[in-house]
Amino acid sequence: MTNIPFSAEETLKIAIEIEENGKEFYEGMVAEVEETEIVDLFKDLAVQEVNHKNTFREMLGEAELERGKDINSLLYGKLEDSYLEALADSKIFNPANENIRAAKQVDSSDELITVAISLEKDTILYYYEILENAKSTDDQELMKQVIEEEKTHVKRLAQLL
Repeated sequence: MTNIPFSAEETLKIAIEIEENGKEFYEGMVAEVEETEIVDLFKDLAVQEVNHKNTFREMLGEAELERGKDINSLLYGKLEDSYLEALADSKIFNPANENIRAAKQVDSSDELITVAISLEKDTILYYYEILENAKSTDDQELMKQVIEEEKTHVKRLAQLL
C-alpha cells in the first residue's frame, strides 16, 4: 500500500466500518466453534472492535470540528458514505468476503483462527497507513494504541494454535 488518496475523515470512516465488520465477524464465528476458550476470546474481541470503532468516531468528530466537514462529504453526503462503506467491505472483515465464507466452512478451529489472524493482520496494515498519514500527534498516539491492541488480537489468537 502506498499513500491512501483519502482525507483523514474518509480514512476514519473506512476504519469505523472495518471495526463494525470485525465485530460482526467475531460475533458470527462464536456460533461456528464449540471450544469455550475460543468462544470467550471471540466475544471479547467483538467488544474490543466496538471500542476501536468508538475511538475512531471520536477522532472523526474531532477532525470535523477542527477542519470542518470533509469536502467530499459536503458534496456527496450519503453517497460518499455508501462508497466508503463498500470500499471497507471489499478489503477487510466483509461478510461477503472470500475469507469470511472460508471461515464458515473450515474443518477445524485452527483453520478458523488462522483466517481470523489473517484478517487482523490486514487491519493492522491498513491502520499503519492511517498512522503514517495522521497529522496530529494526538491522532498518531491514538492510532498507535489501536495498532497495539490489534497486535494483541493476533497474539491471543496465535496462542490458541
